[in-house]
Amino acid sequence: MKLSKIILDEAVYTPYRAMVQVISRDASPSVLADLIRALPGVTTCTIAGSDDAASKYIFKVKLITQKPASEAFASLKNNAVSKYQEINAFKVATNSVERMKRPGEY
Repeated sequence: MKLSKIILDEAVYTPYRAMVQVISRDASPSVLADLIRALPGVTTCTIAGSDDAASKYIFKVKLITQKPASEAFASLKNNAVSKYQEINAFKVATNSVERMKRPGEY
């Protein structure tokens, strides 16, 4: 049996989805989506809405993690704010956090 198969069988990753609000005066929504996609654990990031006048953008973010949802999204927020100077504020809508089914799970 391959070592990678053993490791993957032992690791339990859980996918989550949530809506996040990003405030940025320096970047467009498409650039912000690309930046968020580059963060650890993020699998997809789509633009869900925008208020260009206030520089507020809403994204639907999916991530995969071994952490509980609250810890995973807190880490995502911390990474986004600390790594990118383009992001002035990053808020996760905690009531929108949803555990998704894993592949093969019914």
